Amino acid sequence: MPFGQNEEMESKMKKSLKKVLSMVLTLAMTAGVVSGAGNVTNVKAETVSMVTPPVVANYESLPAPAQATVTLQGKSTANPNVVVPIRVEKPGVVEVAAAVTSGAAASIEMGFFSDQNCTASAGVSTTMAAGSTQIVDKTFVAETAATYYVRFKWSGTVPAGAATIKLVTYAYSGQEVTLNNTFKPVFTGNTGKTLYHKLVVKKKGLVVICGNEYRESGTSLQASGLSVKLCDAKKKPLHNAYLSNLNTYTEKYALKKGTYYVAVSSSQRYQLKAETKAWKDKSGKSKKKAKAIKKGKSADGMVLINEGMKKNDWYKVKLTKRSKLCINISAACTGVVSNLKVKIIPANRHYTLINSTSLIGNKGKKLASRSTLAKGTYYIKVSKVTKSASGVYRIKFVK
Repeated sequence: MPFGQNEEMESKMKKSLKKVLSMVLTLAMTAGVVSGAGNVTNVKAETVSMVTPPVVANYESLPAPAQATVTLQGKSTANPNVVVPIRVEKPGVVEVAAAVTSGAAASIEMGFFSDQNCTASAGVSTTMAAGSTQIVDKTFVAETAATYYVRFKWSGTVPAGAATIKLVTYAYSGQEVTLNNTFKPVFTGNTGKTLYHKLVVKKKGLVVICGNEYRESGTSLQASGLSVKLCDAKKKPLHNAYLSNLNTYTEKYALKKGTYYVAVSSSQRYQLKAETKAWKDKSGKSKKKAKAIKKGKSADGMVLINEGMKKNDWYKVKLTKRSKLCINISAACTGVVSNLKVKIIPANRHYTLINSTSLIGNKGKKLASRSTLAKGTYYIKVSKVTKSASGVYRIKFVK
């Protein structure tokens, strides 16, 4: 990765994560290597001022990172190791990127610890190669809000001269959140945790869950699919979904008022939000109570995810003379395949329709008879294809 001036680094760090690495860490630095080396001995470490990384609240608009510049002394000093305290305000993941800006006759180890004496590891250490000015970008899991420590030390030999190291750091929340219409970024790292993000539905209607993972790809982070699980108030699973580019990273549900949870198990950075829209159900709950739709008018309906397979929505239309029957159904449904079915039933039991059942997917469908039908009343029955199906829809009786 190329290096430029400090202003350029901070500007690039705030760019969209879809275009650049989550830590766009083009550090201000100049190349320079000091020669000479000696054997490493057990020595004390110098502790510098504490750094408090900002918590990322929006992947698309990163805050200014916390920064520090430290000097790793050579063999002429009694304290060649340097420790940077990192104060973490929330459990989650801390990302640290560092590069040598001057000096580096020998390789340098960057390690992460939960104690000041650097005896309790908090993450896998990494090595900055001798003479290298490349950025080393690592993360470690912060199980609790506490002070952690990043230690720099010569990994094999101690050179005569010092090295200057610049680091920048961010923190990511790894906690459960309450979803709303603003993306909430989450990063738990390799903890294996399942987080249950709360979803409060204030009015019965359509709920759209939107989210994605961010995975490293070369020097950038790319949006990728995210597996989620919709659960009820007791965290019992209702539906498994995979948010991907096939469904524009969204899943749609028809839910009644109440509390739900969206469960996620991911070691990657991800973001989630939930958008809601109240929807009225005008359908009749039996054939006898079918909702009448006049020609040129429409009626709204809803199939809830927690309703049984035996539940049907009923409507009726009337042809006042022999003519073609045409209805338009617009829908927002769970899944990328058809999960609702619509059946046209003549009131006259002796009158049979061919191909009277149609499957309705997320985008809806236009249903029209190929030939003219006898005048009379025709019933429209909407029902589920699968138990986990749900959706909102609008039926229009076309003139």
